[in-house]
Amino acid sequence: MMKIARRTVGVACALALTSTSVSAETYVSAGVIGAFSPQVYKDTDTDPLVVPTVNVDTDHFYFRGLTAGARLAPKDSTHNLVLSATYDPRRFDPADTDDPQLSRLDKRDASIVAALAYQYRSPIGRFQVLAGEGVTHDRDGVYGEVSWKYGFNHPRWGISPEVGYAYNSHELNQYLYGVNATEASRVSGIEAYEPGSAGHYFVGASGYFMLTERIQLLGGVRYTNLDDEIANSPMVDQSTAASGYLGVNYVFM
Repeated sequence: MMKIARRTVGVACALALTSTSVSAETYVSAGVIGAFSPQVYKDTDTDPLVVPTVNVDTDHFYFRGLTAGARLAPKDSTHNLVLSATYDPRRFDPADTDDPQLSRLDKRDASIVAALAYQYRSPIGRFQVLAGEGVTHDRDGVYGEVSWKYGFNHPRWGISPEVGYAYNSHELNQYLYGVNATEASRVSGIEAYEPGSAGHYFVGASGYFMLTERIQLLGGVRYTNLDDEIANSPMVDQSTAASGYLGVNYVFM
């Protein structure tokens, strides 16, 4: 599975970044985005992330911020298969926590997730089913997601509410939220914990507003609710979280 996933991410990135076909529907922009996503780990601060972005979107290929992808059919097709590579920022660094017990646990790294998604566009919105796997830092386990999204679009603005459920396999939850026997043996007061497969529900919205013909303001918010298998981890101190981002783009075409 890992070898297949590594090939998948390579193909997705190569297709998205080396394609020379440009259709009439090509969209190109560049800008900067600031994002905030609080850590669910105990006494662990999260620094806001500010990154420059380059966005390219054609009928079959796209590169948006930290995601690259390739579509089998044109992007507005009723049915589509999408191959993507996305940066998954979920990580834990014991140096970032003020909790004396968690500071002695092992580090958990972020990863690139290679995924395959099926999309169905209907009059009541886009439905998506996705499955992926981390392909860096030896992060085992499968990530899945089912979601619904609907776009309300105007010539100068648009807003898209979204709701769904994200799934982590047992192996992925163990990596991100579990405490193995070796860790428990060296940390007084923490017992070994092995979560099963579980995930979180989410609801959110994203949108944009054209300040001028070329300058675009964009943003989004998301609220998540963790399943008990994750929330009961001795590493976690909250079962809900709200994240968001705000940015500005210059639209070239």
